[in-house]
Amino acid sequence: MSQIDLIAAAREVVGPGPDVADTIAGTPRVVPAGVRLAGLVGIAIGALCFVGGLAFGDVDTQNRTLGAFLTCLVYFIGVSQGGVMFSVAQTAALGRWGRPFKRVAESFGMFLPFLWLMYAAFLMGGGLKIYDWHEHPISTPHKAIYLSTGFFIARQLVGTLILFSMSLLFIRNSLRPDLGVAGEMLGAKAPAWWGRFTAGWRGRDIEVEDAYQKNIKLAPVMIVSYAIIMSMVAVDAIMSLAPHWASNMFPGWIFMSSWWLAINWICIISVYGREWLGVSHLITPKHYHDLGKLMFALCVFWTYTFLAQLIPIYYGNIPEETGYLLLRIFVDPWAPFAKLVGCMCFLFPFLVLLSRGIKKLPKSLAAVAIVIATGLFFERFLLVMPQVWTQDSLPLGPVEIGILAGFVGGFVTVVTTFLSQVPAVPFTDPFMNPNPADVHVHAHSDAHGH
Repeated sequence: MSQIDLIAAAREVVGPGPDVADTIAGTPRVVPAGVRLAGLVGIAIGALCFVGGLAFGDVDTQNRTLGAFLTCLVYFIGVSQGGVMFSVAQTAALGRWGRPFKRVAESFGMFLPFLWLMYAAFLMGGGLKIYDWHEHPISTPHKAIYLSTGFFIARQLVGTLILFSMSLLFIRNSLRPDLGVAGEMLGAKAPAWWGRFTAGWRGRDIEVEDAYQKNIKLAPVMIVSYAIIMSMVAVDAIMSLAPHWASNMFPGWIFMSSWWLAINWICIISVYGREWLGVSHLITPKHYHDLGKLMFALCVFWTYTFLAQLIPIYYGNIPEETGYLLLRIFVDPWAPFAKLVGCMCFLFPFLVLLSRGIKKLPKSLAAVAIVIATGLFFERFLLVMPQVWTQDSLPLGPVEIGILAGFVGGFVTVVTTFLSQVPAVPFTDPFMNPNPADVHVHAHSDAHGH
């Protein structure tokens, strides 16, 4: 069947709604050679820097290496899980505006199994040595129980496994009707592995309704689980690096900023990949305007949750609380870094995203998203590294940059490989279509000015 015949068949199968015929007919697609090469090179560099830092460095270099790995780990857990939660939020809220971004958001979840394996290797392979409580047990009874090695590793691996498994189940439910309908149209062109997702196919109408019912029930469970489990990750992986410091707002700050982080990555991937994915006509400036408004709102919320922690600690002036902030805000080499984070995560995006026009320019919005995503990486770096590195120099050298390159390369490789093999939008999702109950009122003037 020719490409023209495939497109015609797609229009007949899909029926009314957005024109996704070209997008379906172009599935599967080839990952651009430059992207594939960059991803593999990044992975290789990251692996070499990580192994080299641990095998050939002194104690300080080993700690830097583990700290950089932990920073990247919590950052990309936020990106990957936050992407899935964007799709979950769209489902739970019956949202329509963000449906064209749904498949890109779900693609982030395919990196979760790799992150879980890396987290398990970190926890059980000696990564806990950068935690002061692991090397010097705490005398406070309740903290000693909570921060015991076995309990710490068990709750982290079990909790993240539960959340990641639910995420993969959600993605599977979302994919099944799309793969079934697209498989019927593409025939032999469809990837063989689709058959494992569509076994026992019962027809489009039944499968679409079944997928909707499964995910609308799973979505609220995942939202609650995300808040609880990501709070646990925030407290254990990051906050327990300083075991005598605590902030009630810290877990919420982390899991909400992870969602904001994922939205910025959704913007970046969709802008630079939409031509390749064949969705330029489906993800329009209007969609980016809506996404930009959400980016702006979460910029304000990130700042609010930061100040909600900063102000009570600052004015409370309790030594065990203020020391954490003083180290990061007033002591070199961290003080300039803290100011940079404030500019990249609040001042710059707040001022720029006030513009309605910039939110409608995809590449301009993507540039803002890159700044925010980079700023949030620096923020995670600022949370982790001062507890690991006690020298006067800033621990941002070849090892840290190489490990980051490895994580970025792995993430981009997994996301693009997945998107190359599946329909780029959830075209069977009924919420891809405009709400038939919507009423659009337009101004009308006649020759008499009425």
